[in-house]
Amino acid sequence: MDAQSRRFVNAPKGVLYAGDPGLPDGGYDTGWGNFGPRLGLAWDLTGDGKTSMRLGYGVFFDRSNTISTNSQANQGPFGTVVEFFGNEKNSMANPYADFPGGNPFRVIGFDAVGTEVLDPPSDVRFVLPHRPHVYARDMRNSYTQAWKLTLERQIGRDWVGRMAYAGSKGTALVSGRDFNSPFPDARASTATTNQRRPLYPADERITIIEPAGVSIYHSLQLTAEKRLSQGLTLLGNYTLAKTIDNNQGSANKATGTSVTDPYNQKFDRGPADYDLRHVFNFSGIWEIPVRFDSRAAQFFAGGWNLTSIVAWRSGFPFTVESGQDNARTGQGGQRADMTGDPYFSGDRSRGEQVEEYLRRSAFALNQLGTYGTLGRNTFRGPGSFNLDLGLHKDFPFAEHYKVQFRFEMFNAFNNVSLSPPVSSVANRNFMKITSADDPRILQFALRLQF
Repeated sequence: MDAQSRRFVNAPKGVLYAGDPGLPDGGYDTGWGNFGPRLGLAWDLTGDGKTSMRLGYGVFFDRSNTISTNSQANQGPFGTVVEFFGNEKNSMANPYADFPGGNPFRVIGFDAVGTEVLDPPSDVRFVLPHRPHVYARDMRNSYTQAWKLTLERQIGRDWVGRMAYAGSKGTALVSGRDFNSPFPDARASTATTNQRRPLYPADERITIIEPAGVSIYHSLQLTAEKRLSQGLTLLGNYTLAKTIDNNQGSANKATGTSVTDPYNQKFDRGPADYDLRHVFNFSGIWEIPVRFDSRAAQFFAGGWNLTSIVAWRSGFPFTVESGQDNARTGQGGQRADMTGDPYFSGDRSRGEQVEEYLRRSAFALNQLGTYGTLGRNTFRGPGSFNLDLGLHKDFPFAEHYKVQFRFEMFNAFNNVSLSPPVSSVANRNFMKITSADDPRILQFALRLQF
């Protein structure tokens, strides 16, 4: 924190820029030692070519989103907002004529649309408190280890059964944390948040991007497949899975903070935002076996195909948040306190679930000076069921041309798949469900193939 930038000599201590000695232009060192092996094994268990075991393992590296550099371009001195009042000496052509020190930026050229390209001088003045966006010194490429064990068996002539265990582990995932956060204080007010930051008044919020995210995934995958024969093909699969992370694996773009408690990242450990415990999918294509002797009848009424996709899943997890900064730290994502049993007993109608999904009285705002007692993604939203149907036929009209007619029904049963409820205690719609997936949609289409 005592390092002083030589590129911009007036920058607050601890923040370095491209051009400073020892700091790579990209913000962190290139990872030349990223070793990503792959291993695969296949074994014919019974020797008759009908039962196989497959094993695979691999390491896969990633890098931080390029969009994260936008945040660095918006910090001082590049994104500094300079406010001054004009007088008779200033003009639109030279607005800095009477500004102390003149233009704080140097114009080094123009881009393709005529916008000035600025280069702040090394002694540019910084507007304090500074709000930097920086990489940690130990920043590195995140990586995932993935593994899978599969047993597969041919059943009869056309069927295949498959059972698999698949898992993965994410390490050094991108994490955004407020490095200059004040400590929770029940006696403080939100008006003094900045003044209580350890490095104030030189710095306000310091967003530090670091390799602190982790994730783990385990799943059992069952598949049955009927390969195309007699005009029919079917595919069905079921997955039982569990995914846990500390929030960084769920929705982090490295453009801001994503850690609720900057001094305890384990506080965010819980089911991933995309964790689905149960998922079932089924699809099929049936070539309807109708044939006509008449060429005209066959052209219009024969050769139709019926398609279907069935998708059923359990609900997505959601976090009950307080919606207020009762910790007095300026951090988002603070949780509610649970004060009673959140579940209703007995069967409930859909209307009752929409009006109050979980018992509102079982939740309260987090106590002052705390981040709340509830865990992340503690509860589950409603599950969903969907059936899509399609009917299509090809009409050839030349040697290499045909028109395909398609009639499709999305959500054919017009099933209502509810979204998770509003989960902020401070929101007036708390625990109401205010949205749902699309209703039934009918679609006609013509496609020319050549």
